[in-house]
Formats: sequence, C-alpha cells, structure tokens
Amino acid sequence: MIIRRYLIKETLKTQSAILFILLLIFFSQKLIRILSSAIDGDIPNNIIMPLLMLGLSSMFDLILPLSLFLGVLVTFGRLYADSEMVAMYACGVKKRIIYQVVAILCLFTTVLTIINSVWFNPWSNIKQDQLVENAKLNPSLAGLLAGQFQQTPDGNSVIYLGKAEENQIRNVFIAQINPKHGQRPSIILADKGTISQDREGNQLIKLDEANRYEGSALLKNFRISNFHHYTGIIKPKTLIEDDSGQIDVQQLSFSELYATKTAKATAEFFWRLTLIISVPLMAFLVIPLSVSNSRQGRLTQILPALLLYLIYFLLSSTIKANAGKGRLDPALWFYIINGSYFIIALILNYWDTLFMRKCRLKFLRYGA
Repeated sequence: MIIRRYLIKETLKTQSAILFILLLIFFSQKLIRILSSAIDGDIPNNIIMPLLMLGLSSMFDLILPLSLFLGVLVTFGRLYADSEMVAMYACGVKKRIIYQVVAILCLFTTVLTIINSVWFNPWSNIKQDQLVENAKLNPSLAGLLAGQFQQTPDGNSVIYLGKAEENQIRNVFIAQINPKHGQRPSIILADKGTISQDREGNQLIKLDEANRYEGSALLKNFRISNFHHYTGIIKPKTLIEDDSGQIDVQQLSFSELYATKTAKATAEFFWRLTLIISVPLMAFLVIPLSVSNSRQGRLTQILPALLLYLIYFLLSSTIKANAGKGRLDPALWFYIINGSYFIIALILNYWDTLFMRKCRLKFLRYGA
C-alpha cells in the first residue's frame, strides 16, 4: 500500500537522522574519554581507533530504542501538525495502518537490539579488555608517546623518545636498569632510529650512531661503546587469563548470565531484557502521544513523551545499580515497571476509541 510505504519511508528517514546525531554525540563523548586516557599514558595511541569501534556496542544499547521512539514521535507529530494524518483518515485510511508501520519498524529495530545485546556487546567488551591488557603487557614502540618515560614489557628497561613519527624515532634514551646474565646496568643514547616487528612478534628497535654507557656508580668502572647500528629486541609477554574468580558480567552471554546466580549477573540479565522489551513498548506508547493539531505547539506533545521515556530508563538503570549490590530484586521490579508502562500504553492507545468514549460519558453522567 502506498500510504504504508510512505509512512515507513518518512519514519525510517527520521529515525536514521536521529540515530546518526545520537551516535555522533555518544561517539564524541567516548572519544574524549579515550583521548584523555591516551594523554595520561594509560593506553597507547595506536589502539584509540579499535577501542572506539568496539565501543559502538555500548552506544547502540541506548540509542537504538531512543532513535525509534523519537523517530515515531517527530514523524507522526509533523504529519498531524501538517494535517496529513487528518487527510489520510478522511480518505478512509484505517488507524491499524499506523500500528502496522510501527510494528514493522519495531521488528527491524528489535532484531538489531537483540543482536547487539546477545552477541556484539559481550564480544566487544571481551575484545576491549584483551586489547587494553595486551597493550599494557606489550606496549608497542610505535604507540609510545613522545616526551614520556615508559617501561618495557619485561620491566628491565626504560625508554624515552624525544620525537616519534610512524616508525621513525629521534632523541632516543634507553636505560637498562635490570640487565640479565650478570651484565652491568647501561644507558644507550641515539639521535635517531627506526622500530619494526619480526615474524615472531618481537619488537625491534634499530638505532643509528648509538652510544652505550655501561657500568655502576658503586664500582666506578665504566665502559663506553659506540655503534654505527644497534638493534634491541623486546620479546612480547603472553596474556594470562584471570583466575581470581572475578567475573565481568558485561562479557557474559544470556545463557551464562542466567546460569550465574549472582546479584550482578541477575541485574545485568534483566537490564538486557529491558533494553529489548523497551523497543516495542516505548514505540507503541508514543503513538498516541504523537497526536497533535496545528493549534498546539510541538512541545505539548514532545515534553510528556520524553518525560515518560526518561522516567522509564532512569528507573531501570537505578534498579540495575541497586540490584547489582543485592539491595533489590531485579525480577520483581522488571515486571512492575514494564507492566506499569504496558498498562499506560494500553490506556493511551484505547483512550480515544468508541468504547472508552462511552465509558467516559457514563462516568461523567454518574459523577454529575
């Protein structure tokens, strides 16, 4: 049907624009946090983009339901304000067409939310932790920040780079503070050099015209060497899985969350269910809230809808935080909140039907 395709196209176009704007806002906030960590030296700068890409999953958790909610609210509100909906109803278009359009969009958005909550989000959290831990264990020389002293993975040396551009380094300082095989501590200075990696994953630092000062202040015995080419090898460490018993519930699948009988796992399980159920629940709730006329301002319809949406997610997030500490039963409050909003959605959607009009008329007569 042409009307159905038109409504789907307009709503999907608005939802996509809102999704892009929300994604840009959340992406900017995530970028600021990651850049702050990189500037502080907590993470190397060569894993900034992978962390940003993997962080998209946590952004989609909140912006997918919100994008559909605002898409339906803005699109239908505009159609009512421009009297397009009135013209459709006058031409014989049934109201069930509106619900069919929203159901189709809900199905599409719900599938994306399920994929993100069930698979992509846990997987991305695991990969982010592995990436950060591996970077801390084996910091890439290419990712070292210029102007900072940083320790090698084995803890035996300290490296300082005055300038680093791609694989080219300048003003290099290397202090071997814990030498192996009975060697004495040494300091290596070089004006320039290059960094690379071999097939076995070892990091190679090659210095040109390097000077090495070997010795100890206690023995007062020093040896100075000059090298036209000096190559240092830094072997990587392997990442050992954490056996401390601490579980990150964000990395668990639905079945693992259900089987893990802890407060945090149960709270995370019902939080993911809330994210999935919120898509159809809030979408059908907003259909009657988007009804307006040309005499009303846009804020008269947007503010109540946004207020209900904010209350829903603030309550859900508060219950998740308290349930994770064992203070609340997340299952009970999950049914209370979603059941209450389901009843509100039913009342709002049936409020303008013939049956409800008769009930209101009888109530007014008895009240008079």
